[in-house]
Amino acid sequence: MRIINFNNRPLLCPSPVKGGIKRGVFLFLCLFTFLNLTNAQDKIKLNHADSLVGKTVNGEQIREANGNVSLTHNNVNITCNRVIQYFDQNKAELFGNVRVVKDTVTITAPAGIYYGNEAKVICPSGATLTDPKSTLYANYGTYYFNQDLASFRGNVHTTDNRSYTITSDELDYYRSVQKSYGRGNVKIVSDSSTIYCDNLIYEKLIGFSTATGSVRIESDSTVITSAKATYDEIQKKSIAEDSVKINFLNKNAIVYGDYSENYEKINYSFVQGSVRLIQIENKDEDYDTTFIFSKKMESFRNKPEYYIATDSVRTIRNDFSSASKIGYYFRNESGKGGVISLARDPVVWKDNSQISGDTIFAYFRDDIDDIYVKKSAIAIEFNDTYPERYNQISGMYMHMKFTDNQVSFIQVDTSASSIYFIYEEDNSPNGANKAEGNVIILEFSEKKVDLVKIYGGPIGSYIPEQLLSPTELILLGFRIRNDKPDR
Repeated sequence: MRIINFNNRPLLCPSPVKGGIKRGVFLFLCLFTFLNLTNAQDKIKLNHADSLVGKTVNGEQIREANGNVSLTHNNVNITCNRVIQYFDQNKAELFGNVRVVKDTVTITAPAGIYYGNEAKVICPSGATLTDPKSTLYANYGTYYFNQDLASFRGNVHTTDNRSYTITSDELDYYRSVQKSYGRGNVKIVSDSSTIYCDNLIYEKLIGFSTATGSVRIESDSTVITSAKATYDEIQKKSIAEDSVKINFLNKNAIVYGDYSENYEKINYSFVQGSVRLIQIENKDEDYDTTFIFSKKMESFRNKPEYYIATDSVRTIRNDFSSASKIGYYFRNESGKGGVISLARDPVVWKDNSQISGDTIFAYFRDDIDDIYVKKSAIAIEFNDTYPERYNQISGMYMHMKFTDNQVSFIQVDTSASSIYFIYEEDNSPNGANKAEGNVIILEFSEKKVDLVKIYGGPIGSYIPEQLLSPTELILLGFRIRNDKPDR
């Protein structure tokens, strides 16, 4: 090929085809040299051994080294008693006092296999991993150096030697971010709690645990079981979901629900969704059991200890039961009895009586002692023999006193009214007494009215049996409630 320059002198120029071939050969040689250098760098290197034997098996070069063996792969240092090295596979089988070190992580084992191409070591006969942050050991262990990942199984045990310990059937531990994934018979013990579950994600840096499958969280004051739970070590806060059960230790109280949050620092928790509380109190040689049902329940465990139940609240305690939209439950410091406060359309059933009003307070020790009703108070007594005849007493305020768990005294203040049916000794009906006044007091003997006192403009009348219409003889505010709870 001929080119004319500006001086009109002919110059020879190399062929573009031949030049391209030479450049291609040059690039290929550079790439080949680079790959060889890289490949040489990634090969497991034997630094020292007391004895060395080499051989070829199926075309692969193999050598066995014994005594004070030292190997290197990139920045991984390996020592052991004996090694069988496979050159083509870039693999080393390690035996006796195996120690694999990279930076601050050290893996020790009785035996292992190191894979240079994958930068991992497998220890089938057990392994222990140590670093400044934690210690991990198991019956079988694999460590991936490029990912900083320990994958251990079989009686796994890991601890930071200070604040937590995890045991499980299997565990994946991402060392650089201190995040663990445990599977099978998981148990994590920390300064403030112990968690049991089937599966666990534990993030040490933020002190956060997520547990699933047969979860059980034990702390100083509670034991929580559920299908799923999370626990925040810093906030001392736990969240439980699905089939939640909370056992308040030393309180003989258990709460069931669908979802709960527990705050240990302030001794507060709440449960919501079909909530059920069962509390057992010792009574001489017997027990009293209180049942509370609601949509949501809050527990305040500082002194004075109390609970707040809201939405469709139902209470059962022996022959005492109640219904309301909100309820407050205060326990005595002695652990026996307390106060139940009911509001928003509350009603109480005791024996064969129904008591209702705007707000109701019930005081207990071993048995019920007093019931106070504030505003729109009315008590209705049922008669099984004569179901249409209701003894009634009403007023603005009411106080009912109980002796040996039986009503012994009733006082009604402000616009008081009463209707009491009369019966002969053979229990045949004989009319009714109707009374009004500012204050009415009833005193009972053997479950019957023994004395009636009326103060402030008393009005009383007797209605003979032949003139009596029981269904029409009712007081203002009379209403039979059909929402009495069952256990």
